[in-house]
Amino acid sequence: MLKLELKRIFSKKINVFAIGLALILAVIFSGFAVTSNRYVDENGNASTGIMATRKLTDNRRAWKGTLTEDELGKVIEQNKNAVTQPSKENAIYGTTLQPIDDIRSFIISVLTPDSEYDESVLNQITEENIQEFYDTYHKNMEKMAEEYGKTSVQKKYLEKKYNEIKLPVEYESYSSWDTMIMYVETYSIILAIIVGFICAGIFADDFQTKADAVFFSTKYGRTKAVKTKILAGVVTTVMIYCMGITLLSVICFGIMGTSGMNTPYQMYQAYSIYIMSYGQYYLLTVVCGFIASMLAAVVSMLIAAKMHTISVAVCIPFFLYCLLPFIGRALSGYTTLFNLIPTILTNVQASVKVPLIYQIGNCVFRQIPLVMVMYTVMAIALLPFIYKSFRRYGNK
Repeated sequence: MLKLELKRIFSKKINVFAIGLALILAVIFSGFAVTSNRYVDENGNASTGIMATRKLTDNRRAWKGTLTEDELGKVIEQNKNAVTQPSKENAIYGTTLQPIDDIRSFIISVLTPDSEYDESVLNQITEENIQEFYDTYHKNMEKMAEEYGKTSVQKKYLEKKYNEIKLPVEYESYSSWDTMIMYVETYSIILAIIVGFICAGIFADDFQTKADAVFFSTKYGRTKAVKTKILAGVVTTVMIYCMGITLLSVICFGIMGTSGMNTPYQMYQAYSIYIMSYGQYYLLTVVCGFIASMLAAVVSMLIAAKMHTISVAVCIPFFLYCLLPFIGRALSGYTTLFNLIPTILTNVQASVKVPLIYQIGNCVFRQIPLVMVMYTVMAIALLPFIYKSFRRYGNK
C-alpha cells in the first residue's frame, strides 16, 4: 500500500514539477554559494569565481593550527604593519590582511563582548595585552554569565558552557562552512514550503477527484489506508529533504572544499553558548531544517484532512516560515513568545549568536535545543489527529 501511495504522489505532474523545481533551486543556490566569497591576489585583483573559496583557504593555510598568544601576537604585528605599508590598498589586503582576517575577527570578538565590531581595537593592543589574551577571554566569559544569567542556576549553566570552550583555539579557514550555513537555511525554507504543498495533496486529492467515497468504502479505507497515507507523507518529506540538501551540499563542498570543519564556532562568535565546530554547526542547521520540513508536512496534512482542500493547507508553511518572523518583529512586546516560534528552526544562524536560555525548575535549556524538542514532539503528537480527522469523514 505504501508503494502505491508513493507512486500516486510522485506520478502527479504538479508534484514532479515541484520536486524538479526544488532540485533546480539547489543547483542555483549552489551557484550563488560557490561564487559568494571574494579573493584578492597579491596584485590586488579581486575575484569571486567558483575557485575563490579554495584560493582563500590556501591563502590562509599558513595560519592553520593552535592560536597561542605568540601566534596572536604575530597577527597583531602583521595587522599593524599592513597599515603602514606604502602600497595599493587591495594589494595590502591580499597579501597581509586577508590571510589573517578570520583571526582578526576572533580577537575583536573576544575583546568586545558587548560592543559593535570595532577594528580600532587591534591598534590599541599592546604586547602585554596579547600575552594575557586568554585570561581576558575567561574574565569576559564570567561577565557574560553574570549578565545573561538571571538566576544562580542560569549563571552556573552559562559558566559550565563557557568552560567547555577549548583554549587555545584551533584554527583552519572555515569560509566554505560559513557560506553554506547561510544558503542551507534559505534553501530549507523553500523545501518546507514544497514539502507542505505536496503532503497536503495526499489527503486533499481524494476529495478533489471525488474518489473519497470509493476510498472509504474499501476494507481498510478508515484504518490501514489512512495510516499508509500518513506514512507516505513522512517518507516523502524525508526523501525530498534529503535529496535537496544532499545535492546542495555535494555541489558546494565539492567545489569549495571542507576546510574548517573542525574549527570551533567561537572563532566567529566568541561568546556563543553553542560549543561546536563548524561541521557540527552545519549539521545542526540541517537537522533544524528537517524538523521544519516535517512540521510543515504534518500541519499541512492535518489541515487538508480536516478541510478536505489543499488551498488553505499549502499556505501554512509559508505563514510559519515567511510571514511569522515579520509578525514577531511587529509585536516586539511578546519577545519571549516569538523566541520560541518555528521560524527559529530556519534561522539558526541568528539564534546561535545570542546566549538565550530558559529555566524550568532547576533545569536550564538553550533556545535551539528547546525549540527542536518542542516541534519534534509537536509533529509526532499531531499524527494521531491526522488519522482521526480523516477516518471520521462521513461518519455521523
